[in-house]
Amino acid sequence: MSQRQYIKAENIKIKFGDREIFHIDRLNIYEGEKVGLVGLNGAGKTTLLRVLAGEIVPDCGTVKTYCEPIFFRQFAEEFGGIRESVDDLAADDFTQYKNFELNRSNISGKILSDLHIKDKLWAEKVSGGEETRLRLAEVFSSSRPLVFLDEPTANLDGKGMEVLKQKLKDFDTMVLISHDRALLNLLCTRIIELERGKLTSYDGNYDDYVEQKQAAIARQWTEYENYTAEKRRLLKVYQEKKDHARQIEKRPRNMSAREAGMRNCISRHPKDAKARKMEKSATNVQQRIEAMEVKEKPRELPKIRPDFRLTDPPENKIVIHGENFSFSYEDGTEIFRDASFRIANHSRVAVTGDNGAGKTTLLHLICGKLRQDGICVVPKANIGLLEQNLSTIDYTKTVLENVMEVSIQKESVARALLSRLLFFENDMKKPAGILSGGERIKLAFAKLFVSQVNLLVLDEPTNFLDLPSIEALEAMFSEYGGTLVFVSHDEEFIRKVATDILEVKDGKILCVNQKVQ
Repeated sequence: MSQRQYIKAENIKIKFGDREIFHIDRLNIYEGEKVGLVGLNGAGKTTLLRVLAGEIVPDCGTVKTYCEPIFFRQFAEEFGGIRESVDDLAADDFTQYKNFELNRSNISGKILSDLHIKDKLWAEKVSGGEETRLRLAEVFSSSRPLVFLDEPTANLDGKGMEVLKQKLKDFDTMVLISHDRALLNLLCTRIIELERGKLTSYDGNYDDYVEQKQAAIARQWTEYENYTAEKRRLLKVYQEKKDHARQIEKRPRNMSAREAGMRNCISRHPKDAKARKMEKSATNVQQRIEAMEVKEKPRELPKIRPDFRLTDPPENKIVIHGENFSFSYEDGTEIFRDASFRIANHSRVAVTGDNGAGKTTLLHLICGKLRQDGICVVPKANIGLLEQNLSTIDYTKTVLENVMEVSIQKESVARALLSRLLFFENDMKKPAGILSGGERIKLAFAKLFVSQVNLLVLDEPTNFLDLPSIEALEAMFSEYGGTLVFVSHDEEFIRKVATDILEVKDGKILCVNQKVQ
């Protein structure tokens, strides 16, 4: 029995101004498929979902839908006073999400209870994690057969993630954009990659996709190496034939050009004829070279060699410590009570805990955005906090100009860093104002990395980043010469980056001393 077709898209082209976002020959979604949509920030993933949902009419092509999908849209924190979609849309397109409202009357009370937010349905103020759960509750309360999910894990804590995983298992058909590799592995039966405006489909979950992609890259390297070796061989043959032809044409020193011409005219085997034959043979080799199918060299990410000594880093063994401190907000909400912690120099510390436990509050106490006696930071620690409003970015300047205006490193280091964050040469010339939200976050990271900062403090650094960018950050943070303190709910990211864990729980800060592997 054949699967029922839910979506049929053909020859879809989308452009923003002069920039072509993607041109897709064909995309079919069938009943029972759980598709993970992956690709770089700015590649067009969110835009593609909106095209499939009928919210955007493509510049050309057709989309036929055989059922009505429900759409969980991606939202970010406040950027410049409005809510923005932070994957693909240009800055001018963000305002359309400003007035998003829940359809509260259609939300199931049981779903609200399962998500532990029954008392939040009509609340005037909710946290980021609670807002995500409310919007998910609307999706889970729907009976539509197809669901589009754009970063549904944003701001969810560990408990929220577990509920989300269980609920999503009940959906029969979905298209999912997520930077959570564990979620993609758990749910997906197919991964579709949007890269350089084209779609490539891979059977299986995210790990299967990575394995197939790496095998494809290995084949690409083999093809490129075979191509370059054969081209070098033919060029050598061509040059040898050209040299041979010149030697044949060369006349003796004591013979004039007129005499050489007369000799060739009366000779049974004139040298000019031999030379022409050799030249023709060389031309044939040249034509073979020109007819060769060109194999592009796979992209290689450059190594970064920043001079971390330029940041004048502290030499203390402990760079931050809190001793028996308490903290409450003005409304009386108690966050910490007689809490203590220590952060060692050169460590990479993950701060974990449930939503509302006080993780972001701890970061603000460390940075001095909130004041409280009992927390000390060594004098030479130069703290860099990734601001959620990305206020450090000058949107009138290019990507490279933004980085260089704060850089204490050489321009070559800054360029290598941007390449590692998947900003390639053309991207470096872009004005920051046209970057997608995820690209802006990466630019803010880059500015911190090359600045005088020697202690990074990051709140959910992987939120709204694409998977290739997260993997690039994992590599960069693992090589970082300073101290790193970050909040994250991404278990895979914590496992690969952190050396220590501070768990915020019940007003205390529990130190997990075992080094994370």
